Amino acid sequence: MAAAAALAAVGLAACGGGGKEAATTTTPTVTTPAVSILTGSERTVTFPQLRREIDRLYARHPEIRSFVVQDVLYTPQTRDKVLATCRLGAAATTARDREDSRVQACAPLIFFFYNFGRRKGVHASVEVARDLLWYAAAIEGPYPALPPLTDLLQRWGVR
Repeated sequence: MAAAAALAAVGLAACGGGGKEAATTTTPTVTTPAVSILTGSERTVTFPQLRREIDRLYARHPEIRSFVVQDVLYTPQTRDKVLATCRLGAAATTARDREDSRVQACAPLIFFFYNFGRRKGVHASVEVARDLLWYAAAIEGPYPALPPLTDLLQRWGVR
């Protein structure tokens, strides 16, 4: 799973990177109280449910379209590309590679939604991050997805 963590880090840097211009755009930060998305009861989250939550978040908080964290910006277009990989996986020759590609696509989105929610005081975004975590945790494959995903997110500062 170390390779998956390394690839996920690369994916985080590559997914809709905003570059220096976007990174220098600053807005006031409103940090919400520490809320852990990595603990609590397991949830069953379907992709259509998750999709509705994300669409609602982007509709109600249009500032998310210009939010940048770690040089990453998710426009609706880049978000949808990454969500497709999170849902279906990338071309892979083994079940493990397919599972890795799905988890690697979901992790940066979880990080993004968590940070937007915490920094902008948008609880709905933290909930999207939590639901995306549980969606990704349920990805079926040759290994349980939750432990390495939780480890990776903790290393990225998600609590």
